[in-house]
Amino acid sequence: MNKIASWGVIGPCAAMLWLAACGGGPEVVANSAGNSGSQAPGPSAAQVTAQKAYEGVPRTPVGFYADPPLSGITGTVATSHLKNSDVVALASGAARFELCTDDQAQAINWSESRATLPGGYADMVDMTSDARSFEVIRVPRYDLTSRIRHRVFKCSYMDRSGSDLAQDIGPAGVVAQKPIDSTGLRQLAEYLWQFTLFNNADHVVLSSDASTSTTQIVSHIDMARLTRAAIAGDCDRVDVLRWTHTLDVATGVMQRRLDVTQTIRARLVNGSAQLCN
Repeated sequence: MNKIASWGVIGPCAAMLWLAACGGGPEVVANSAGNSGSQAPGPSAAQVTAQKAYEGVPRTPVGFYADPPLSGITGTVATSHLKNSDVVALASGAARFELCTDDQAQAINWSESRATLPGGYADMVDMTSDARSFEVIRVPRYDLTSRIRHRVFKCSYMDRSGSDLAQDIGPAGVVAQKPIDSTGLRQLAEYLWQFTLFNNADHVVLSSDASTSTTQIVSHIDMARLTRAAIAGDCDRVDVLRWTHTLDVATGVMQRRLDVTQTIRARLVNGSAQLCN
């Protein structure tokens, strides 16, 4: 099944206006509807983030990239980008990266090398392509309701051979397609996110944006990662992560890094996130 979902943006808290009487009387608190009286403070930003981490769904905000579902398929759809480790045996410690080719026959051959699964063979039933990649669609003989999608980047779009999927910091490939703007890099980063461990339980995307300068384009995806306490009753940990891709406009060389920007300690009490002291 398609595991990718979207979720809404948190609206701003109601504004507070403090009014003082001209005659030197006591201050009165008025809320945004004009009603007098005290108002309990809303949840802090940290509580809001922790709550989203606990809820877990939707996993991505509105507008975040998502693959269109295959129509008419009632079973699971498993999508993967073929890697060098899928077609050759790698030495210990060797870099793993997604393959690329501009030859459709080569893409099919690579897919064929992954067509035999633990449950049996998967027959090729369709072949599609777009500006970004080739896609080979297969049906496993042991489950005709399901589909397997093997994708291979086109080198004319991006070459990932200089990257290493095991590393959080370092080269992320070369984007060959020109021109590319901030929208293009944001969509690329969101697309790559689909094939990471971030696209799993206990991870949610908080926001995604990109900006452009004279020499580079930068994409940021901010996420919350929940690590549950090993002992019942202890505080859980919510790490706020920033996944950054930086693209050199002149060369197309892309770099990535992952930073922890905040750590929140919390526990779930009656369905609500409570911060730990």
